[in-house]
Amino acid sequence: MKKILSLMALLILSNSALAAKKVPLEAFAAKAKFKSVKISPDAKHLAFTFEEGSEVKLGIMNMKTKKGLFAFDVGDDREVAQFDWVSNKRIVFVSQYITGWLDGRPKKPEMKAVDIDGENATMLHDFQRSGVRIISLLEDQPDHVLISKSHYADGGSAKLNKMNIHNGKMSYMKGAPSTVGGTLSRIYSIRVDHNDEPRVAVEYDPVDRFNFDDDVIYLHIRKSGGDWKLMTLPNNKTEPPQVAGLGFSKDNNIYYFASNHDLKDEGTTGLFSYNFSTDKITKLFRHPDVDIASAITGRNDEVIGVNYEAGYPDYFYLEDESVKGEVAFHKSIRASFKGQAIGIGTYTKDRNITTISVRSDKNPGDYYLIDRRDNKVTYVASRNSQIDPKLMAAVEPFTMTARDGLKMYGLMTIPNGKELKDLPMVIYPHGGPYGPRDRWGFDNRAQLLAHHGYLVVQLDFRGSGGYGKKFEKEGYTYWGTKMQDDITDATKWAINQGYADKDRICIHGVSYGGYASMQAVVREPDLYKCTIPDAGIYEVELQWKKADSFKGNRKARQNYFKQMFGTYEDQAVLDSRSPALNLDKVTADIFLVHGTEDVRVPIENAYFLEKKLKEKGIKYKTMYKKDGHGFQKIPHRLDLYKAILKFLKKNIGK
Repeated sequence: MKKILSLMALLILSNSALAAKKVPLEAFAAKAKFKSVKISPDAKHLAFTFEEGSEVKLGIMNMKTKKGLFAFDVGDDREVAQFDWVSNKRIVFVSQYITGWLDGRPKKPEMKAVDIDGENATMLHDFQRSGVRIISLLEDQPDHVLISKSHYADGGSAKLNKMNIHNGKMSYMKGAPSTVGGTLSRIYSIRVDHNDEPRVAVEYDPVDRFNFDDDVIYLHIRKSGGDWKLMTLPNNKTEPPQVAGLGFSKDNNIYYFASNHDLKDEGTTGLFSYNFSTDKITKLFRHPDVDIASAITGRNDEVIGVNYEAGYPDYFYLEDESVKGEVAFHKSIRASFKGQAIGIGTYTKDRNITTISVRSDKNPGDYYLIDRRDNKVTYVASRNSQIDPKLMAAVEPFTMTARDGLKMYGLMTIPNGKELKDLPMVIYPHGGPYGPRDRWGFDNRAQLLAHHGYLVVQLDFRGSGGYGKKFEKEGYTYWGTKMQDDITDATKWAINQGYADKDRICIHGVSYGGYASMQAVVREPDLYKCTIPDAGIYEVELQWKKADSFKGNRKARQNYFKQMFGTYEDQAVLDSRSPALNLDKVTADIFLVHGTEDVRVPIENAYFLEKKLKEKGIKYKTMYKKDGHGFQKIPHRLDLYKAILKFLKKNIGK
């Protein structure tokens, strides 16, 4: 008994010692130094994106010498958003302006190509009147890639083209199907099989461009060498089913997709296969609570399973004999990096060497190379080397039941060295709100707060994505009411569990999370000691008069208002959902944060709230920066983080 007590004491002392070490704020404010890595077809070079100053550059490393060859400059406030090796000597990449999450500012993308020594840089395509997307690297044609091109003159419908990677010249390729929908319908994407033959296409028909609930998705399929035909999905719902393509089997005879077409209640998407030989659709897997996230692929890009996340990341593997070896390899990587989520990246042309990414709740992400001939693992880089995972907080998933019985998932980031009892707590609602969700993993801001002793609770309230369309629709018309009640229920849940001190609660969020942070202290004035609304909406009519979302599109605005509030013309309802118009009972301390260049949620929201706070004699503080929708510039993040910690210390203690 004494030995057990001694061991427990040592563990507590160890955790306390770790908690005592403080990571500098700069580490949490930093962006990823390595955002992505890809190995060249001949394994001699590694391409990677990295942050330097105000841009995200593309770098090339010689794998033998481990020295960089060059860094491609794309301009201030621009980032390399996507890149691919198209030969051993040349890379194609897309650069764009860095904007805030969900920011509406134009990204002005450009597609360029460059040699690995930085020479022969060429503009391939300027996305002004048409967009392009690489759909095959055409490994046996090193001077070309296969692209889909969507031009405004065609209503954005995708056409196949072959692009020369040296001069950007395109040649039209037959192969895209014709649309079957209405006049606004367009081919959204085209998928080729492992032989680069177009086999699957997705058609999107908005029907009424102003109505968000009548959209139709069609799936076109064709046998090798055959004609296109419409895949008819059995549909048990009154609305069109969700369909998302995942990829092909190794022999190209099976196509895998995620869908909810078989359910009457618009539940979660499951994994389905379509057999080209038998024309048969088979359900392979479905989780009752969460949607399929993405496909897991093998060394030849064949589908071997899917990812999903019901709390922790999880995996479902196909049982087909043809993928047995690839499934075993994937499982062996997971076993080597226990407790972490993994992603298999690009392969060399001979399929012997691949990149992998590894991440966890405490680890922002590491990159490795694996040589499958001898299973040798080589460390490459970390996304943020300033972060020591041993000093970070654990993120624990939880489930709770809202007051009306709806099951919900959430995450708790628990401070190191602290007992999960009577802690000061920050509620941290996500943005969106319809569609986005919180995921298990490393969150800079949640880790910052937990590192300084605060329990952080994130809830996927009704309306969040990833839990089936029915769960998302549970939030329709309840913007700021039932959706807000869910956040209140999560707050009280943490208090009732004994995790949080009821007298030391603050709420902080960005975008819709900023709105929810202000609405929280309006609806529950006795629950929160303070609030930090960031880039939030505070007067709903003012927001959509000023924002970029519905410029000149009155009918679309009305339909979206119906979805959010249940009405677009009942002024009393709209006013009741506007925090700035309902400040009578507010007692919480307020720290208002906003970017002056935010076009998605213009700063006029913050100015209007300030005016109303002054009229009521309510004290507040502000931080406005020349930035977008959520601070993107590191100095601004650093100033914000310092101010947040000072504000929390004042209101809910260390």
